[in-house]
Order: sequence, then C-alpha cells, then structure tokens
Amino acid sequence: MSVSHAVVGVVTDEGGEVDYGQVAALAAVFGQVNDPRKARGVRHRLAGVLTVVTLALLCGARNFRQAADRVAELPQPLLAAAGARRHPVLGIRVTPGRDTLRRLVEAVDAAVVDRLVSAWLAARLPGPADGCGLSLDGKTVRNSGGPTGVDVQLFSAMRHDTAVVVAQVQVPPDTTEVTQIRALLDHVEVAGMVVTADAAHPSSDTAAYLRGRDADYVFTVKGNRPTLLAAITDRLPAATAATSAHTDTERRSGYRVTRTIWVAAATGIDFPGAAVVFRLRRDVYAPDGQRVSKQIVHGITSLVGAAADLLTYIRTHWWIENKIHWVRDVLFGEDTHHAWLGSLAHAMAALRNLAIALIRLAGHSRIKQVMERHHADKMLIPALLNASRP
Repeated sequence: MSVSHAVVGVVTDEGGEVDYGQVAALAAVFGQVNDPRKARGVRHRLAGVLTVVTLALLCGARNFRQAADRVAELPQPLLAAAGARRHPVLGIRVTPGRDTLRRLVEAVDAAVVDRLVSAWLAARLPGPADGCGLSLDGKTVRNSGGPTGVDVQLFSAMRHDTAVVVAQVQVPPDTTEVTQIRALLDHVEVAGMVVTADAAHPSSDTAAYLRGRDADYVFTVKGNRPTLLAAITDRLPAATAATSAHTDTERRSGYRVTRTIWVAAATGIDFPGAAVVFRLRRDVYAPDGQRVSKQIVHGITSLVGAAADLLTYIRTHWWIENKIHWVRDVLFGEDTHHAWLGSLAHAMAALRNLAIALIRLAGHSRIKQVMERHHADKMLIPALLNASRP
C-alpha cells in the first residue's frame, strides 16, 4: 500500500482508490472546537482525537479501552486523514492512548461539539418535506452523576424521516427538559415540520413557541395536566367502533397489534393553536386471540387532517427511543460507561449520535452488523462517510 501523509486526497492500494476526503472533512469540523490545553507540550491535536474516537465508535467501541484498541488498528492513510500526530523521526502516524482519549473528551466543550456535529449533519440531510415529523425526548445517562449523584440529562430532537438527531442539549440540573425547548430548537429550522412530544411537554409556552415558528405540534396529555386532560376527554366521543376515526392493525412476532383513534375538534380549549383532540387505544392480542394488554392515551394537536396521519405521527415519535436511545444504551453501552467527569457524558452522547447518523445516512439499518464489519475491516469507513453525503 502506498501511504500518504496528506490530510486529504485519494490513496491507491491493492483494492483500488480510496477517497479519504470526508474523513478529513469531519476532522475539519472538529477543528472548530477550542482546545482547552496550553499549546506547550501538546502532542495530539484535539480535532484528530475527536475524529479517531468517532471512527472507533463506528467500529463498535463501547468504552475508552476499546476505543484505544480500535484507533491503534486504524491504517496509516486513515489516521493521516483524521489528523493523527505524525512522529517527527519515524514519519508514521502515532495514535493516542486510552487515557489521552478520555482526558481530551472529558475536557472538551460538549455543547460546542454537539452544535457543530448537528450543523454538519443538517448539511448532509435532505431538506425535510412539508409535514416532516420531529421527535423531542429526554434521556438520563445512567452512571454519569459521579460524587454528586445527579445523572446527566440530555434533551434531543430527531427527524422522523431519517431517524437522525439534529439537535441535543444538556438539561441544567436545577430544571427540566420542558424549559429547554428554545435552547434545543432555536438553531433548527422547524417551519413546516410537525413536532411530537410526550406528556411532559404540552404547555402553553411550548405550543405558542412552535406556532410562532410556523411549526405544528402533536402532544400526548396525561394526569400532570388535569385541566387540559379533562377538556380533551369532555370533547371526545364515546370509545366505540362506530365513533372511531381510524383503525390500524399489524402483526408482530405472532402478536396482533390494533390501534384505534378517536378525534374531535378542540373548540373552546384555551391552548395556543389547538385544532384537534384525540384518544388513542392500543390493544395487543396473543397468537391465540387473547388480549394481553390495552393502553389508552389522549392528546392535542394543531394539525387538521386525516386521522391516519395523526396516528402515524404518534407511532413514529417513539423512534427516538427505539432508534436512538436504545441503540446508544445497548450497542454502545452508554448507561454502563460510568462517564461522569467533566462533560464526558454529553460529549460521548454527541459522538454516538454522529456515528449512528453516519450509518443511517449511508443507507444501513442494521447498525451492529455495520460496526462489526468496520471492526474487521477499517478501510470500509471512508466508503461509509462518502455514502452518507447527500
């Protein structure tokens, strides 16, 4: 293999030409992050460290020991494109160790990293179609509280059409995610989108903010808003088959799942932009036909349209749990990482969101298999980044 020490370019090996330009582009994004260290004695550039940590995550690293192992296995051209340090005598690229990776990710400004990653991903995403959904949800990172015992809570926004996180902020410990709507969405273009959120969010301030930015909303409402919930139930018809607006049935692992929705006009409800209220019932039947569970939720929306579309928004909202939070917990081991020093938990969550997004934008849905392939053959990584471009 011919080894190039250039940061960008195409390297030729026995398998043909490999374009490392997108790896270098990612390193350039991280180059905008301020390095908190003093210049004297710095061996590994911050941008290079953040880039190789991202590449390690694409190879399935779950902690810094595994990340250091994955980074040490990266080919020289890939390390060059990522901006890894070049040995002054040997001329080869030298990789940072476990402790260096941890110290730098711990010291970095995670909020800046998150904003830069989100902006870079937004440029790679196709423009959202009118009515594209945007899920809002919070996640507590377990084992991140350290001596304080207060675990880090992150608040994220995920586009329904791509299952990519386009914004994420850390919730201050003295408040809740409900107060962070503006911090989360002020830098996101939401006009024409439909924002979906769980029962923590149906507040007048949030609804007014979204309508003021020309976005619609679909909120579920529970007992934490008793007056609003009572107003919704008063306007809905009796829950019978004859009064339902739409019924959807699917089979999953032998079980039959039936979802039925009832809708009514939100006339007289004092809630900004309210147009329709709804009741959704979800029945699950075992293969023998016996019902094993029933769940009923109520909600309010500014949308005026088909009940089937409303049902789709409600279902797709939970992709942020299944396609983002579950993946970070189970495949990346986020809740078992014990990342509590500095901004470690937030920064690693941002990099995990980035790795998930790159895999999804490249057209893959089986994330674990993709990471296993990258672990076996690191030279597949440049192709993945190239495929994730629009």
